Amino acid sequence: MTESNDLSESYYLTLEVDLHQESADLWTTFCFEKEACGIEVISETETRQQQRIFFEKKTCDTVLQYPRQFARSYPNTRGIVSVLKLESHPYEDWQSVWKDHFRPLEAGRSFTVCPPWDTEVGMAGRTLLVINPNQGFGTGHHPSTLLALEALEARILEDPIIPRSLLDVGTGSGILSFAAAHLGVPLVHGVDHDFAAIRDVVTNRKLNNLEHVVQAVVGRADCLNRQYAVVISNMLSQELLETRSDLVHKTEPQGTLICSGFLESQWPELNKAFQALRMKPQCFFEKEEWQAAMLIREP
Repeated sequence: MTESNDLSESYYLTLEVDLHQESADLWTTFCFEKEACGIEVISETETRQQQRIFFEKKTCDTVLQYPRQFARSYPNTRGIVSVLKLESHPYEDWQSVWKDHFRPLEAGRSFTVCPPWDTEVGMAGRTLLVINPNQGFGTGHHPSTLLALEALEARILEDPIIPRSLLDVGTGSGILSFAAAHLGVPLVHGVDHDFAAIRDVVTNRKLNNLEHVVQAVVGRADCLNRQYAVVISNMLSQELLETRSDLVHKTEPQGTLICSGFLESQWPELNKAFQALRMKPQCFFEKEEWQAAMLIREP
């Protein structure tokens, strides 16, 4: 375990934990709320799961507090998270760590998500989404990203008219923006308040040969002065609530808003908040307790 708390930005932390399987999804959500960069399932049984969680720009003391904070926040669940190991690593090792477990993944009807070192996957009829696993969230391995992709495909493939524009709010790695471009949307904008994420989008955009379609901006949705036929956002429930006005205002009248990244129990509050802004739920998508919703903005 690393003893120094004076970590430079050239290092990241990995926290390995053991927890009950029933608490795994809730703990995962909690970690992303604490700005985890990624989560790897090391091993699991029917009742237990071991995870490795990646953090950047955090001290060891801060990260070690998270399991205790989780137990206090959810006292009525099997919320005990046991720390197995905490280590610091130079950023030069980041990609080599991901190489150990980032394998090509079928996502939705149309895509295979793969890293740049493993593009010879040859899955007939599928389009490659090449994602370099850096600090931008979104490799397709989290259920909320897969749900967002499925909802996006449903919106575009099941309508004879391709949307003329799309805004990806909290774009992360850019995976949803690239999927929209490959599905034929001619104008795609991605925004993220994290400069590192936009830097990753620019890198990944080149890997996907989409420099001419996808544009990425550092900031929030309100920094753009136009509306879009489709707005998509894969964020946690609290972030969706906090940004709901911007999400709605950037959606054209009778346009589509796709929200992913919330649990079933969180939907009633989200639904009430969006309906107050004249957004009508159209359909839902579910995977492993996570949900996504497609809403239409009423004229």
